Amino acid sequence: MTLTDAQIKAEKPGSTRRRISDGGGLLLEIDPAGGKYWIWRHRYPPTKDGKQQDYRIGAYPKVSLKKARQIRDEQKTLMQQEGINPCAAKKEARLQQRVAHQPLTTFESVALDWHSIKATGTWSTRHTGDVLLKLQKDILPALGTVPIKEVTTQDCLAVLRSIEKRGSPEQAKRTLGVISQVFDYAAALGFCPFNPALSLKRHAPVKQTVKHFPCISWEEVPELLAAMDANPGGADVLTLGGLRLLMLTFVRTTELIGADWSEINWKQKIWTIPAERMKGKRGSRKEHLVPLSKQAIQVLKSLGAITGPDGLIFKSIRTSSGYISNNTLNMALKRMGFDGRMCGHGFRALALTNIQERLKIDLRVVDRQLAHIEKNKVTAAYNRAEYWEERDVMMQKWADLLDAQQQT
Repeated sequence: MTLTDAQIKAEKPGSTRRRISDGGGLLLEIDPAGGKYWIWRHRYPPTKDGKQQDYRIGAYPKVSLKKARQIRDEQKTLMQQEGINPCAAKKEARLQQRVAHQPLTTFESVALDWHSIKATGTWSTRHTGDVLLKLQKDILPALGTVPIKEVTTQDCLAVLRSIEKRGSPEQAKRTLGVISQVFDYAAALGFCPFNPALSLKRHAPVKQTVKHFPCISWEEVPELLAAMDANPGGADVLTLGGLRLLMLTFVRTTELIGADWSEINWKQKIWTIPAERMKGKRGSRKEHLVPLSKQAIQVLKSLGAITGPDGLIFKSIRTSSGYISNNTLNMALKRMGFDGRMCGHGFRALALTNIQERLKIDLRVVDRQLAHIEKNKVTAAYNRAEYWEERDVMMQKWADLLDAQQQT
């Protein structure tokens, strides 16, 4: 009797390991922990006197019922027609794979191989660059030339302590994560017996600080608006326009500075930020809609006279990216007298708190407009236009509220 997917899913683990047959030697092994694995039981040579062998195909549901049957049939054909021993051939393939990785002997070679694999996976371009910078700046100069299996826990700790000494505890924490992931990769390939950085998380944790982005109080908003009008630091039109849009739309600074004119729908008064520019893992990010108030439209039109009608909104010939940097916005705030009091990211906190308190708008609506990443995977699969009508009204009310503060 053959198995079905419904039957496989319904099978529950018992107190001991057991196997159920699909026919043709294909078995589903269920362990007490609930894991389900495909095995093809056969004889090699394929005669009654042949030695009984178990060829492990893979785990269910990663390997489906249909795929398991296909692999069994392929291996059976190779064995019967070409005399290939399936288990021996699989072992040889693993050996060849390991031989192919033999040049990966130093920490640097393993780390760069790990980085290249991750970069082509789910990592964003920005995260790929951040990790490479950590490797090049702190990790590889200390550990790069050392054979990976000879790196000790004390070697890893020395890297972290050197980062802490220059006053960067948060950077030390993130660097520890990179080192640990490299060793996990190396251990999986058999280049080192264990991860020597793992115990540092438990027994010698790096010092951690809670990072709060500076944000002014509501009572200080008129002062900031007046400073933006007076422009004592001499910021250019693009920078001032960027700050005003941050205040009106409270998007992330990275989402703002990379904006393109093609994202603006003038007729519908909507700014659509593409998924690839949103925060989150590659493949899980979603495009974000920003309702544009009358005031935001006015700011955009003034910027359009400078950089429009197509291409980047915040163009810059001084950066490799082609647009202004986060630091440009923060330096402008600093020159206006808000050093340590306000930053680009602070506009998000300003909106989150005061839209709730002063406009009495539900947190869920504000959260959706902030494009906060949900930890719950089910909740994260939201409709991009969820609470759209409420958000549209909210953005205009927020802009009007800021105008009222400018007049006080």
